[in-house]
Amino acid sequence: MATTTVASRPCVVHRASICLAAGEWGNELMDRVAREYADRHPDQFPLIVHVQEHAGWFLSYLFGAPGIADGTICGTANDMASLAPAVLAFGRTITDQVNLAAICREVSA
Repeated sequence: MATTTVASRPCVVHRASICLAAGEWGNELMDRVAREYADRHPDQFPLIVHVQEHAGWFLSYLFGAPGIADGTICGTANDMASLAPAVLAFGRTITDQVNLAAICREVSA
């Protein structure tokens, strides 16, 4: 794995929150939902997409951060998780956030 560097200048990050519908769960779905949002909003990078299940589990995904692969997990409900050093370094550069959408998905009949 190649070593990446992260810009150290102050950064404002955009943040969207998506709550899955009742009966929706799983990390594959959470990843897909986050990537679909990011694909529709490349003008809002750097972007954190926070996806939450009804049971309280969540994953947050980072897009458009220099030197970090799009979709890298930058937050989780798992208190024993280890985040990538580049993600932690990027997090230290965040000086403000712009809260974007708060979306609640509904299962269609």
